[in-house]
Amino acid sequence: MEEAQNLRSNERIRAFLRAQIIFNNRMSTIDCIIKNISPTGARIALSDTLTVPTEFEIYIPQRGRSHHARLVWRDKDAIGVDFIDVQGAPALTSGEPPSAGTETRLRELEVQNAELKARVRVLSKRLEDLGQDPNLVN
Repeated sequence: MEEAQNLRSNERIRAFLRAQIIFNNRMSTIDCIIKNISPTGARIALSDTLTVPTEFEIYIPQRGRSHHARLVWRDKDAIGVDFIDVQGAPALTSGEPPSAGTETRLRELEVQNAELKARVRVLSKRLEDLGQDPNLVN
């Protein structure tokens, strides 16, 4: 685990955030606690008896965010994950090359878009669980 900490590209911030690991086509969930977090990953407290897939969604209600995550390491009471970024930024249509600020903002917007889509999926699933049709618009 010490090696994984040395390989991190971003400093993690201590946290105590309730979260949920979602997998198996949204049919399975595991409640967990995020112990530290950065923009690129997290350390998640978890029982050693629970099996976690290699890739899954992690939903953090306090932040209203979901991240697609990849398992990096595991010990007896925690796992380490990397957040998987949105790949393949769409090409800009203007003839001028994008500035570094434009590319950065575009990546930020793509991540926000992916998080919002994940949040819509979570809320739609909740509506379905309550017997509501998530496709109805009032």
